[in-house]
Amino acid sequence: MGTDLREQFLSPRRLFELADTIAGQPISQLCAEGPLERLTQTEIAQPAVVVTSLAALAVLQEQLDVKPAAVAGHSVGEFAAYVAAEVLTPEAALRLVQVRAQAMAEACSAVDGTMAAVIGLDEAAVHAFCAEASQSDSAVEVANLNSPGQVVVSGARAAIDRVRQIAKDRGGRVLPLNIGGPFHSVYMRPAAETLAQALEETRFRAATVPVVLNSTAQASQEPAELRRELEVQVYSPVRWIETVQRLAELGCDQFLEVGPGMVLSGLVRRILPQAKIASFGSLAQLPEVRSLLQIAVA
Repeated sequence: MGTDLREQFLSPRRLFELADTIAGQPISQLCAEGPLERLTQTEIAQPAVVVTSLAALAVLQEQLDVKPAAVAGHSVGEFAAYVAAEVLTPEAALRLVQVRAQAMAEACSAVDGTMAAVIGLDEAAVHAFCAEASQSDSAVEVANLNSPGQVVVSGARAAIDRVRQIAKDRGGRVLPLNIGGPFHSVYMRPAAETLAQALEETRFRAATVPVVLNSTAQASQEPAELRRELEVQVYSPVRWIETVQRLAELGCDQFLEVGPGMVLSGLVRRILPQAKIASFGSLAQLPEVRSLLQIAVA
């Protein structure tokens, strides 16, 4: 994650060094060498994903002068999106992510929770299953609306097991996810409260371009709304289908995924089959980005 960017360019190197300092952890080394079981722990994974995204963003800005027309981020990816829209500085984003990651790790330790993908059922049906499966001591909620036919649920493991049986009886499938806890559910409210204090102490600027928010799929450029979003999204569903559709309504027909992996590119293809899409998280993908943006090689 980001190793070739760090080796080739100064800005990514400095960003990873900053992430190491803020986290008090060897984020750079873990991104380069693993082990995977350590890298995927909540308190490491979140800063690792964001710093890799910021490193990729810095390369795009410095080498290709990429300027977005609008931005969105999926879950913790909203922090990198805010940097792209100049709402937060990279340092402020990394400091907030560190608070978020630690608070969410603590919230996860208080419950035996996880997440799972429900395949082949619509949002209304999954909401109904979650209501039926939830009990006073074990709740489950819709967490991510990722693409048509894929709804992710989050909550107590016992409640998700009940959702799995309900879905099976009614023609759906539930696939467990290798996730560190019940993110984007009621169990994350304590983490949101901790993060809220750090958000209040951080300067938010007006966004230079529209930011489409996870929790509402509405576009905003207002600092107060953008601050509130980062608190609310911790325990709210990520409305990714509507987010991508909103970007299209804003006139976006080219989508560039910035950061590690290509998961979001795949989701966008399912939501907007006609969209032009590229991913950038490593130097090998630069030709793909140039092609998308029709930038000639100097």
